[in-house]
Amino acid sequence: MKPINTLLISMFLVTGLSMEGQLKNYDIFSYQAPKGFSLQQLDAALFYSKKDSKSYCQLFLYPAKASEGTPEADFNANWNSFARKSEQGINDPETRETDSANGWHTIMGAARGHYGNKSFVLTLTTLSNGEISFYMASVFSDQKYLPAVQEFTGSILPDLSMYTIRQSAVENPVITQNTPTHQSGSSGITKSTTRFDDGWLATVNDKYVKVVKDNTEVRLMYIDDALEKARPNTVDAPEYYWDQYVSPYFQITQLEKWSGVEYPVIYFMKGKGTDLSNGKPCHVALKIVYSGGARPILVITPDQQQFLQQYPHPNDLDRMLNYNKFALSATDLTGKWTGGYGGGVEYYNAYNGTYAGMSALSTTDDIEFKSDGTYTSAYRSASSSMGTTRFGAIDYKGKYHVSDWSIRAENRYKGKTTLFNAQLIAVKNGFLLYMEDQENVSMNYTLIKLK
Repeated sequence: MKPINTLLISMFLVTGLSMEGQLKNYDIFSYQAPKGFSLQQLDAALFYSKKDSKSYCQLFLYPAKASEGTPEADFNANWNSFARKSEQGINDPETRETDSANGWHTIMGAARGHYGNKSFVLTLTTLSNGEISFYMASVFSDQKYLPAVQEFTGSILPDLSMYTIRQSAVENPVITQNTPTHQSGSSGITKSTTRFDDGWLATVNDKYVKVVKDNTEVRLMYIDDALEKARPNTVDAPEYYWDQYVSPYFQITQLEKWSGVEYPVIYFMKGKGTDLSNGKPCHVALKIVYSGGARPILVITPDQQQFLQQYPHPNDLDRMLNYNKFALSATDLTGKWTGGYGGGVEYYNAYNGTYAGMSALSTTDDIEFKSDGTYTSAYRSASSSMGTTRFGAIDYKGKYHVSDWSIRAENRYKGKTTLFNAQLIAVKNGFLLYMEDQENVSMNYTLIKLK
């Protein structure tokens, strides 16, 4: 294997590569799926892996989040969270490179480690612009995977407008002004209860979505950016959110914290105790999933055995996030909705580091569903590549029909009718609209409602 500093420099210079095929989306990013890799996880992080009998490679992309204040602080937090594992021989980075361009600061670190009898190289790259930060990482045991790491890293495009929109939805969500007949809490969702085919029942609450089945209760806490920002750097996420969501309501006598060595890091605690609201014995488990923000999942069962029967591994809890799903109504849908995308890639020569130009793309989607059963939509785009800028515009209007889980819109592409799978997603003090083209699932929208 090459010296680690040579590996780091060669990867660092390749920040953009030509992309072919269809782009995929995750969090605020678009990216090119690595060829030959298997998608493993889409909750706490985007996670692709590939392995053969003698070697393996893992690729990670973590959701964008608020910056710690400086690029150095962002990198250190990410390194401590993802990479630092003394039991695997990884402490501080062995090699570190920094760069900056167009307001973005990049820090890339690498180190060698070992798991069992096999050695590996870990790389972690943090990008920060003073307001937001994100990172990507790779773990591989053979340098033959370097091209795949470079291509994946170079294909990632952050959509800064999407981050702004999502934060606005979380911090200042817009609530429909209509008075629904079955409104729950402060979400504004008319049909605030969903009964799933597998027996789970989801209900909107002020602070969380409550999901129950038999003797199990799951609380899907809403993203609270202000609460996450208030977390001291010296306090780990499980302990912090345990104090917020467990300690005030349960008396725990036997507390355990997850200590398994895994990538991505698992933030999980559980314990046996008493429910202070009724005095009954119970088992409480809490996992923090970082995906567009901190998403605490709290599970309450009568005992540990019933918990483990349903969730043998902490990662089994992630699927519960899919139960934040509520049906549409004409009342909720009527109004103006907006969403968007934007990002750019800089190109560098892989051999000498010479700047080779950049490409950028920005799009917006604005849809208005009117009370008379008609809609209008406007798509706008601006793309630039190597000094050339192109603009695009597509407008549609026609009739629409809404049912619990779908929207049928007439006069779309080439005059055809498009059927969208649709749902509402509860967030703090409001809700989002998610639409997905049934014939082309890559064509999807996550929209917020305008006043």
